[in-house]
Amino acid sequence: MSNKTEVAVSPVRFALSPGESAEATATIRNLGQSVDQLTLSIEGLAPEWYTLPVSSAALFPNDQDNLKIVLHPPESTDTRSGSYPFRVSVVSQEWPAEKAAVDLVLEVQSIPELELSLSAQTATGRRGVYRVMVNNPGGKETTVRLSAKDSRGVLRYSLQPDGLTVPGGGRAEATLEARAGGFASIFGGRRQVDFQVSASFPGAGEGKTVGGQMTCIPWVQTLPRIRFPGASRPPTIDAFKSTTEDRREFKLSWSVKRATEVKIDGEDVEPAGSVLVRPAEPRRYVLTADNKHGSSSQTIEVSPLPLREVKVSERIRASLTPTELQVQAGAFPTQATLQIQNLGEIVDKFLVEIEGLDETWYSRSASSIALMPQASDQVQISFQPPKKRGVKAKAYPFTVNIHSQSVPGEATSITAQLEILPAIDFKVTVNPYRVSGRKKGTFRVNLANTGVSDIKFALSATDLEEGLRLDFKTDNPEVAAWNTLEVPMLARPKRSSRVGEKKRYDITVTAGAGEGNVQTANCELHHSPLIGSWRPIIKALRVGLFLALIGGGIYFLLRLGGGLGTLMSSPQTWVTNLGNTVQSWFYR
Repeated sequence: MSNKTEVAVSPVRFALSPGESAEATATIRNLGQSVDQLTLSIEGLAPEWYTLPVSSAALFPNDQDNLKIVLHPPESTDTRSGSYPFRVSVVSQEWPAEKAAVDLVLEVQSIPELELSLSAQTATGRRGVYRVMVNNPGGKETTVRLSAKDSRGVLRYSLQPDGLTVPGGGRAEATLEARAGGFASIFGGRRQVDFQVSASFPGAGEGKTVGGQMTCIPWVQTLPRIRFPGASRPPTIDAFKSTTEDRREFKLSWSVKRATEVKIDGEDVEPAGSVLVRPAEPRRYVLTADNKHGSSSQTIEVSPLPLREVKVSERIRASLTPTELQVQAGAFPTQATLQIQNLGEIVDKFLVEIEGLDETWYSRSASSIALMPQASDQVQISFQPPKKRGVKAKAYPFTVNIHSQSVPGEATSITAQLEILPAIDFKVTVNPYRVSGRKKGTFRVNLANTGVSDIKFALSATDLEEGLRLDFKTDNPEVAAWNTLEVPMLARPKRSSRVGEKKRYDITVTAGAGEGNVQTANCELHHSPLIGSWRPIIKALRVGLFLALIGGGIYFLLRLGGGLGTLMSSPQTWVTNLGNTVQSWFYR
């Protein structure tokens, strides 16, 4: 037990397989009455088994700091399984005899030494058959689980069997059949697909992996080809450009026609799309498009905002705690402490500058401090980025520069990183609010992303009576931070009628952006049939029937007297004929 130092480690026991790593936190404390430099060390483990990113810290009396310990037993034949006790010690620079320590244990687990191989590394066609061989040179029987996959999900796999029991010193085999699945098996171009076969077993994580390749030839390419004049043309690159808002994150966008294979810096991409890149230095990106008639390429260069190189001055000692900060945009600020010590022999004034962040994102308790020789002081830096357009959820590296006013060339810089945490904030509205129609109504669902994170929405809509069919142009639109998107929504009555009363449907649109982030908006569809009711039709039929009876009676009466012509030319004759006809009905 030391009266000057104290150390505690969490956790105190570790279980790792060779090649794995784990982190522990060592909390050291200065129990003395003066500023002291405490040094952390590990006893009992080989140097290649651990890493101390920071092995010492200068602490004020009764102050403490957390240092990280990374354990990583190497994956080699010399690494034996078993328990490895070791000790973590901390020593005072001012009082070398004062030493505090804590004992820990590292359990190294054994890994079955399996050998995985394929009978053939490549195959060509619509179907490829491979033999998967697993050798077990060890003396213990091992059960493994086989699986196969490719990064693009182009192939469909069948393993017979997918589980093997491999005896000690023996081997076992399985048959792998790979086929091009879905649309790519019928149409598309000839493509090479790299896949991996993995053998996993308990306690060994991913286990062993072996790679294979299949050149897929779709069914349509086996048909006789019809040649058209002018069809043999190389691919065309319509667009390849980069855009950026902060010169740290760049969006590469491209569009290519007639290409069977498109690559950016050797990596396969789709014929049209976009990707975000964050280069650390100026870099060129090359887009290459190929087909059997030739190839085309285009190059663009991006120049990220440079960060000042890290400098260390013999006159200035500085440290920033912490160097990795997290903050919510527009929320409470996050504090960091800048410790500055004058190592020179004269009274000096030190200027504190921050480079890489907008000035509205931070504030300092002091922009400069004056220090006596060997004296030290602190500057509190408060980070509070605003929630406004252009501020996105990502990491922003920055540099804190400390300049000497007496000797302008002397400066010390510290690199750090400010991470704006994801935060979802959006508004949903429907325009227009009310739509009238006989067959359908079209609405526009407006999704306004007013937060710092990109949002992938899940859209749904319902009406109270469940009498409508509600369809969106896309059910899962993605909206970038500080952008707006309109999604058309079509509403149709399930039972459309041309005759009936007008009806109002109350619609509720729901937009979800993750668990607990749901908003709704309302709208109305007024269904107006071609004919509002049967009553006017029945009334018109009655009037028509009555008029038809009247007309028929008049026509019959005119015929009894000789017709309309007789009535017009000789009314007396028509009356005489009518009387004779009626009289003949009764006196025969």
